[in-house]
Amino acid sequence: MSLSLTAPPVQATPLPEQLIMLRRHLRLIIATSCALPLIAALVLALTPASYTATGVLIYNAPAPAPGIAASAQDADALIASQSAVITSLPALRSLASQLNLATRPEFNPPPAWYWPTTTPQDPDHIALAAAKALTVTIPPNSRLLNISFTSTDPALSAAAANLAIQLYLTTTRDNAFKNLQDSQTWLQSREADVQSDLAVTETKLAAARATAGVVTGMQGTLSAETASRIAAALVDSQSTLAMAQARLKSAASGNQAAANAAIGPNLLLLRKEQADFSAQVQALSRQYGPGYPDLAAAQASLTAITAEINAETAREIDAARADVAADQAQVASLTASLATARNQSHTEDSQSAPIQALTSQADSDRAMLNALAVQADQMAQQAVQNRALVSIISAATPPSQHRPTHAALILAAAAFLGACLGILLAGLAEALDTSFRSGHAAQTETGLPCLAIIPTTPKPQDAALDAPFSLYGEQLRAIRTALTLHSARLLAITAARPGEGKTTLTVALGRSLAAAGLNVLVIDADIRQPSFELAFSARNAVGLTDHLAGLATLATITQKDYRGTLNFITAGTQTADALTLFLSPKFPALLAQLRKTYDYILIDVPPAFALSETRILARNADATLFCIRWGHTPRRVVQAALAMLTQANVQLAGIILTRVDAKTHRRSGFADAEMYQPAYGGYFRPRDITAPSQQRMKPLS
Repeated sequence: MSLSLTAPPVQATPLPEQLIMLRRHLRLIIATSCALPLIAALVLALTPASYTATGVLIYNAPAPAPGIAASAQDADALIASQSAVITSLPALRSLASQLNLATRPEFNPPPAWYWPTTTPQDPDHIALAAAKALTVTIPPNSRLLNISFTSTDPALSAAAANLAIQLYLTTTRDNAFKNLQDSQTWLQSREADVQSDLAVTETKLAAARATAGVVTGMQGTLSAETASRIAAALVDSQSTLAMAQARLKSAASGNQAAANAAIGPNLLLLRKEQADFSAQVQALSRQYGPGYPDLAAAQASLTAITAEINAETAREIDAARADVAADQAQVASLTASLATARNQSHTEDSQSAPIQALTSQADSDRAMLNALAVQADQMAQQAVQNRALVSIISAATPPSQHRPTHAALILAAAAFLGACLGILLAGLAEALDTSFRSGHAAQTETGLPCLAIIPTTPKPQDAALDAPFSLYGEQLRAIRTALTLHSARLLAITAARPGEGKTTLTVALGRSLAAAGLNVLVIDADIRQPSFELAFSARNAVGLTDHLAGLATLATITQKDYRGTLNFITAGTQTADALTLFLSPKFPALLAQLRKTYDYILIDVPPAFALSETRILARNADATLFCIRWGHTPRRVVQAALAMLTQANVQLAGIILTRVDAKTHRRSGFADAEMYQPAYGGYFRPRDITAPSQQRMKPLS
C-alpha cells in the first residue's frame, strides 16, 4: 500500500466541528468558568467592607477685578483647582500624621509572608495610600465641593473627611494671610522708594528752574506755544488754498458738471433756461423747416443765454484766480513765521530740556504713589472678601452602611470571563495538541486505514482471554478481520517510539487468535528491550538470536504460553550483532519454515527510530501494523517514522491507536467514539459471563 505524507490543505473548521471541539474540552471550560467566580467570591469574602463619609463645602468665587469680564469657564476652572489643594501632598501628610494612619494596616500593610523583609513605608507612601481613599467631586454647574474619605472604619472615614475640610480651610486662610502680608510689605517698601525718589527729583527741579530762569507752563515754553498756533493757522491756509485751486481747476476744465459744481448756484437758472431753449429748438427742428419764425426766435434766445453763461463763467474764473493768489500769499507768510517761531523754540527748548525731564519724572513718581495707594486699598478689601469664599454646608458623619460591592454583578462578570477564558483555553489546547485523538484524523493525516482503536484496560495482555466479549476483545477481532482481508499471515508490529503499546498488542492479539483455535506464534524481535520473558513468565532465556547464531534449535527456543495454546519465541541472548543475524539467509529461511507450521506469525519489532533492524524485520513480513499512542505521539514523529518505513519498501497494512482513554474519547464527539457510548453497553461485557470461568494456568516454577 502506498503512503502519502503530504499534509492536507488547511480548511476553515465548520461551526458543528467547533462545537464538538468545545465538547471535547468541556471539563476545561467548566473548570475555568467555575474557577474565576470562585476566585472572585473568595476575594469578595476576604475584602473587608468599606465605608465612605462625605462633607460638603461651597466655594464663592471672588469678584473679578474692575474692567475684567468674568466667564463661567474661568469660575469652573477656579473651583476645580481647589480639589488640587485638598489632595495636595502636604495636606495628605498632615492628615496621615494627625490620624496616625501609619498604625492602620489598611494604609500601612504589614510585610507579606512571601516577602518578610519588606521595609516599612515612609510617610509619603502612607500619604499616597490616603490619597486613594480621599476623593473630591464637583457636581456639574455648581460651586459645591464634595470631600469623601473611604475606610473600613466608619468613624475613621468621617474623621478623615472632616479633617481634610479643616486642613483645606486652614491652608486657604493661611495662604491668603501670608500673601496679603507679603504684598503689603512689598507695597510699603516700594512706596518708600518712590517717595524718596520724588523728593530728590523735586529738589533738582527747583534748582534747575532757579538757574535757567525760563518761564514755563503746563504745555512748554511760550515760543513753542506760538509755533503751535502758527502751525495750526498754516494748516488752515493750506487747506483753503487747496480748495481754491481745486475750484479754479474745475471751473476752467471743459466738464460742464465740474464747472457747475465749482462756480456755484449763480448759473443754475441760466443753465436751466439754456436746456429749455435747446430742447425747444430740437423739437421745432424736427417739425418745421429752418425758416420757421418760432424756430428762429428760439435759436436767437439760445444764443443769448449761452453768451451770458460764458460771460458769468469768465467772471467766476477770474475771482477764483484772485482767491488762489491771496491764499498762496497767506501760506507763504505763515510758513516764514513758523520757521522763525520754531528756531526760537529750539533755542528755548535746549535751555528748558532738563527742567522738562525733571518735571516728567516728578509727575511719574506722583502717579506711581497714587497707584500704589489704590492697590493697597484693593488688597485690603480682597482680604476681607476672601474670608467668606469657602463655607461648610454639611460636615461628614460616620456612615451606617458600607459601600455596595456589586457582588452579583462581579460574580456574573467573572463567570462570563471564565467561560470566555475556558473557550479560549479550549481552542488553544486544541491548536497545541499535535497528537492523534481519532482514527479518522490519523487516517487523513497518514493516508493509512485505522484498523482498530484499542482502549486502555486493566491487564491488557490477559484481556483477550479474561474478557473476550469486551470492547478491547472486539478491537482485537477487528484487527484479525483486517488481516484476513489483506491475506497477511506474517505480521510485524512496530511503532515510532517506545511506550506505544506494540508489545502489549502483540501478546494480546496472539492470545486472541490462539483462543479462536488458530496455530499462532509470537516472536520478540526487540533485541535491545526484550519483554516476552516478563509477559509470559518464561524460564528459558534462549531465543531468536541464539537460533540464528546456531546456538539453539527451533524446538529449544519455541515455548508455550501458560494461559493457552499460544507459542512464543523470546529475543535471545545474542544482542551484539543482531543486525548481521537478521541480514543473514538464516532469518528468511526461519520465517519460511515457520509459515509451514503456523497460521499466523506476529513479530514484535523495535520502534522505527530505535534500531535499524526495524526496517529489515518489517520488510520480511507480509504486512506491518503501526501503533500510535492515542493523544500522546506527535504527528510529525509519526509521519517521519512512516516515511522511514516506506523508503525501506515496508508493506504497511494500517495504523492502530493504542492506550485510548475510553471516558475521554466518549465525550470527544469523533465519529469513531460512537462505540464507546452507553447505548452499546449491551454488546460489550467487561468479562465473559456466558462460559464457565477457565482455570488460569500457573507458570512453571
